[in-house]
Amino acid sequence: MKQLFIPEDKLPKNQPHIVYMSKVDVQDSGYPRTMHSHADIVELILLTSGKGNVFIGEQYFPAMKGDLLVYNSQVLHDELFKNDSVSLYCIGIAGLKEKHIRANALITDDEQPVITTHKYYEPLFNLFKACYELLEDRCVNFEKIVQHIFSAILLLLKSNLLNSQRKVAVEQKVDLVQEIKRYMDQHFTADFKIKNLQRSSSPISEFYFAHKFKELYGYTPIEYIRRRRIGEAQTLLITTDKSITEIAFSVGFNSSSYFCTTFKKIVDLTPKQYRIIYTERKQDS
Repeated sequence: MKQLFIPEDKLPKNQPHIVYMSKVDVQDSGYPRTMHSHADIVELILLTSGKGNVFIGEQYFPAMKGDLLVYNSQVLHDELFKNDSVSLYCIGIAGLKEKHIRANALITDDEQPVITTHKYYEPLFNLFKACYELLEDRCVNFEKIVQHIFSAILLLLKSNLLNSQRKVAVEQKVDLVQEIKRYMDQHFTADFKIKNLQRSSSPISEFYFAHKFKELYGYTPIEYIRRRRIGEAQTLLITTDKSITEIAFSVGFNSSSYFCTTFKKIVDLTPKQYRIIYTERKQDS
């Protein structure tokens, strides 16, 4: 498991560019990157082996080797590869400004985010691999070379794979359940109690809500919030110097010990172990 960053002072301005890359090998896929979103980063995931399900936005999608996953900024995603032998490359992109698409998005939010690459898998694999190896090697002018290769990746995608994307078949969901889920996504650090969110015009029982939520999203409401909190904690562990206790409280846990127990249960690493792995990789980059 590696995450490699391009130094901030080497990032180009006013054009789409790679911010970081990561690589997950088969032996790393038991350490999931849990439910999270990025404020202004688009992620491209190229699956190089294995299969599993991904939760993107509001629903689940099957994904397998050869698929390209597009995570627009501000879109929640959760990779459920824990029991599958999966390997992948990930590119984090900033500065996207496509015509007729909101900023920091590569496709519209109603387009299919899992793309079968077909005959373009091999060239995409080679381009992703070259970018990653150059970032890892840090040869002279590596940051400029990587950005040029990324430009080729983007041109290949936009010319051959993204121009015929299908719209997502939106699943029918119970409006009030979906409305409460949106509230949960926006306030996941707060205590959640369904009885505090009741609307006199449209009451809903706690039992019905929990049952319907699990049916629609695959988790109980409490499990969903825990994964959302752990996903945010992973981001803070990677990108900040906050203490584990500070992170625990900032994502909504009332004790650092319970946070650490929950983190270990979901990620199979302690927060400290997770931070050490990623911090070492970041420093190496």
